[in-house]
Amino acid sequence: MNRREPEPGIAARFACGSPGTGAMFRWHWPNAAVAHDELTAQLHQVADAGYKGVEIASVLWGPGESTVDYCVDPHVHGYGSDRWIAALETVLEVADGRGLQVDLTLGAQWPLAVPGLDVDGPSSTKELVHAFEFVTGGASYDGPVPAPAPRTFADRRVVGGVVTSTTRTSRPTLVAVGAARCLDPSGDAPVLDLGSAVDLTSSVLDGSVRWDPPDTAAWVLVGYWCRGTGIRNDLPFGNQPSLYTDPEARAVDYLSRDGVVAFTSYFETTLSPKVMRLMRRVGGAVFDDSIEVAAGAARLWTPRFLDEFEKRRGYPLTTYLPVLAAELRSGFAGAPCPAFAFAGGDADASARVLRDVDQTCNDLYLDEHVRPMLEWAHSLGLGYRAQPYGLPIDIAEAATLLDVPECENLACGTGDDWRLVSAGADVAGTTIVSDELVPGLTGLAPLTRPPWPCPYMVSPQEITRQVNEQYALGANQMVFHGLAYPHWPPSLDGTVRDDHTGWPGFHEFGTLFPDPFGARQPTWAMTGDVAAYYARTQAILQTGRRRTDLAVYNQSIGHLADAVDARALLAAGYTYAYLTPALLRDRADDVEDGVLLPAGPAFRAVIVHHQASMPLPAARELHGLAAAGLPVLFVGEPPSRTPGYAASAAAAAADDRQLVDVVAGILAEPGVHRVEDAARLPAALESLGIQPAAHATVPSVRTVRRVSEDTDWYYVHNDSADPVSATVSLTGPALGVPHVLDAWTGAIEPVARYILGEGRHTLDLDLAAHGSALVAIGPAGLVARPESEAVAAHVVETTADLALRRDGRLLVRASRPGTYRTTLGGGAEVRTSVAALPDVVELSTWDLTVDDWQPARPGQRSTDSNHVEWSFPSVRLRPWRELPGIADAVGVGHYVATVLLPPSWAHATGAYLRLGAVAGAFRVGVNGVGVGVVDQLSGVVDLRRDLVRPGRITVAVSVATTMINRVRVVQPAFADRAAQDVGLLGPVTLTPYTDRFVDAAPGLR
Repeated sequence: MNRREPEPGIAARFACGSPGTGAMFRWHWPNAAVAHDELTAQLHQVADAGYKGVEIASVLWGPGESTVDYCVDPHVHGYGSDRWIAALETVLEVADGRGLQVDLTLGAQWPLAVPGLDVDGPSSTKELVHAFEFVTGGASYDGPVPAPAPRTFADRRVVGGVVTSTTRTSRPTLVAVGAARCLDPSGDAPVLDLGSAVDLTSSVLDGSVRWDPPDTAAWVLVGYWCRGTGIRNDLPFGNQPSLYTDPEARAVDYLSRDGVVAFTSYFETTLSPKVMRLMRRVGGAVFDDSIEVAAGAARLWTPRFLDEFEKRRGYPLTTYLPVLAAELRSGFAGAPCPAFAFAGGDADASARVLRDVDQTCNDLYLDEHVRPMLEWAHSLGLGYRAQPYGLPIDIAEAATLLDVPECENLACGTGDDWRLVSAGADVAGTTIVSDELVPGLTGLAPLTRPPWPCPYMVSPQEITRQVNEQYALGANQMVFHGLAYPHWPPSLDGTVRDDHTGWPGFHEFGTLFPDPFGARQPTWAMTGDVAAYYARTQAILQTGRRRTDLAVYNQSIGHLADAVDARALLAAGYTYAYLTPALLRDRADDVEDGVLLPAGPAFRAVIVHHQASMPLPAARELHGLAAAGLPVLFVGEPPSRTPGYAASAAAAAADDRQLVDVVAGILAEPGVHRVEDAARLPAALESLGIQPAAHATVPSVRTVRRVSEDTDWYYVHNDSADPVSATVSLTGPALGVPHVLDAWTGAIEPVARYILGEGRHTLDLDLAAHGSALVAIGPAGLVARPESEAVAAHVVETTADLALRRDGRLLVRASRPGTYRTTLGGGAEVRTSVAALPDVVELSTWDLTVDDWQPARPGQRSTDSNHVEWSFPSVRLRPWRELPGIADAVGVGHYVATVLLPPSWAHATGAYLRLGAVAGAFRVGVNGVGVGVVDQLSGVVDLRRDLVRPGRITVAVSVATTMINRVRVVQPAFADRAAQDVGLLGPVTLTPYTDRFVDAAPGLR
């Protein structure tokens, strides 16, 4: 699927920041309203910056603020048109020449849809709807089957340059007719007696039904119907002014293979042979976006659902259809609103039936959509990447099937959903867990709590902090949302064209979702620095196999519910992932020496956390794991019932009794223990000899561990808004040497100071706020170095600031005068005296030149910025908006400070340049020479001795800002966004230090 060229070893790839493991962009096109030269330029910019590639997505969005709130001609610029195909061919050819990967979103926007698809046909999205009549006093019912109000939808076309709309109606098909006794008809949702439900479907004749109730109680007679929803590919809001195609596309059925056949047939006939050939060369995958077909539907359905339910669940659903009856849901994220209520035991039965309905939805999605889509993608020589959520779906199980499972920080936030996705990938042996990252956002807050971080507001530092957090949760490939095509598409009526009024350029999501990455933004000039950081970090996170300490049982179908209270586990250093019932299937033979899947995630225990229910097959699997020697810990009461239902209440009760017996058998196994609450889990695990693979002295530190043939690789993350200094203890090969890998620079250095004991290496790490570090424990020859350095002694303890290596020698570093004691690995103790060091120097006065990016002017394109230079000699550091004349300025500021270092600096062998607060991407130079890539989160630069000799030195800092300060005053839609402090804010200091050798000679042990 992915095109793989022969690659150098991991160390060499890490050093160069190979784009092959780098981040990607979701590349938003306004359909085919694109110019080939602009597309080519954007691709070259992506390649030059060091990113892996792009995923092409056609998105017009709208209506809304500062977005495409008009119609673009689908005959000229439509998705799948000749112009679109020609643009795609150009892009694929350029990408092939530059070694970029190009993924292709399946269809325009989302969900999957086919132009002109028959809403009433077998391939379209369906819903289950209902209507009912009260039958009271023993009276007979003799009349039409109750039917809901018609569902209408607008069928839009473009005729003669004008959008026309015809109202059409979905044709309902009868699913079933039933009746149930009504215990309380007074509320909005009548209360029904589920046990009284009868199926009257066989009594229907020519659309009518006659029924005589058995008593004089109140009854409801309900008609259940299946009909097409008519949903278009313009979700989540479904009110986009523009047409992607003419005729418009309608969403396919995700629960039926008919939907897959309809879409793939359309898609294959749309793409040219040249596109297909080039996609095989440069394409990594086709992409199936999140599933939002339930928007506006009552209850998602498929015509074969009743048959599939009975086949898969073992009992007919028809008499339980009152449980599924629901009103039309509001909004794209809303849950179905039940039409009927149930009391007592019926409430429990209805919940269990719904669980079985959800399980059937999951099974149909995987069997009828994912598996055939995989087969189809592979037949094209491509992989299949998908976001498996939006319906009741076991996300972990879906992740075991996909070539590349993907989640997003919008839907999954920073929570444990990622531990579902990554668990599925790890169990299946899948390397990449992809992440659609929307900068600045976490969860669905932007749709409910405006104002939120919007386009042009999120700094590269904030994006990096977010990315670091996503890595810690389990993602290892970023797909940034998004790279926007620069120019606005022309309107159908000719009144809108790309011009200066659209500055700073087309962004399909208006004020809603960040961010329009690209050359329109001042920060893009420095994006290569973070691109290499992402590529290096992802290279490590895609190496070997992830190892996770603990598996937590969870039976969510959909986004995670009932998450474990992991505070104590995380503070103790444990890592965990969620195993759903599907991931436990047939795993008893995968336990060796008390470890589940030892060649994969290598779970050393399973935790069952406050689970009141458990499917009987899952309990039996868990018993098999426990009997095979895997430790199992129950937190709280063990499960006592099954979550699903059966043919009758008696059959369900029998299943519950069997479950209790199986759980009793699990509890009788010698490796199974009960814990009162999650806070006591670390102590319980410790008593079983199960320690975390990594432990830190600071509770905010999180780790990801991956293991290759001879090396353990660690991603160490500070999940805190404050910088921390932590001592970390890491499991690794007993004879391994710890190395620190700098993802910003590509440097790989053997650690000079560490303690080795009981298979663990203990070392110190300084982590910026939301920063990270990479540590490898492997052979001394992990990097090519002189043999003397590879086998040099190491420091166990020192009272100096730190220990380091240089040219095969051990040194200690001190930034204050004093006598320092250092203990070497062989036990020798060395004393080092530092007589004097110069004082810290603050660089308080700077010459500032601002390259101010101002809006386009009449006659220019929307992305044309005009540059105005401002000069501020000898200013103290403060935000730009506090300087005269540039309160709204955005762009690049060039700061220059000159300082005279006194003769006492001859005692220094180097210095730390600490930039303090920097609002924007930045680069640093000293004495006219760039110092290389600087950690954008710490802002600390280690300056070598020749740069800080006594005399006059010049420090230059260039800062590229976000654009919101200017956009908010130019575009009224952004006016409610707050101004930001931008620029170099400091304080900036030079802290001298001295390095002293502490070993007797090179190569000393």
